[in-house]
Amino acid sequence: MDNILEIKKHWVPLYAGKVACGLFGIAEEHADSYLSLDEKFLKNKHSTFLVRASGKSMEPEIKDEDILVVDRSLKAASGSIVAVFYNGSPLCKQFIKKDDRTYLASFNESYKKIEVTGTDELEIFGVVIGIARDFY
Repeated sequence: MDNILEIKKHWVPLYAGKVACGLFGIAEEHADSYLSLDEKFLKNKHSTFLVRASGKSMEPEIKDEDILVVDRSLKAASGSIVAVFYNGSPLCKQFIKKDDRTYLASFNESYKKIEVTGTDELEIFGVVIGIARDFY
């Protein structure tokens, strides 16, 4: 099992400036520095996992089939996007604490906010720290 957790770092060039959605000459001499996606998304590699999003409740920020990067070691703060089990169902929602109440909210306004009560079962698996999305 430990062999599975051994992850090699892959460094990818991080170019200076920002892209204005136009073309420019991308060449090695334009690289400002290098960025490891492992270090960006795997600060706690033994507590980080990936899970695929399903549905439209978190659109437009999180789309159906996006891959969520979740860190189990982080404590959910109000406003965090979290992966949870709510009454036996796996969900991705925004965690909100307000006036001694807890809510699970969707970004899509077509979905109602869920108030978590004392009779509900809520297990927070971790905080979503990134999203991987295929554009092709």
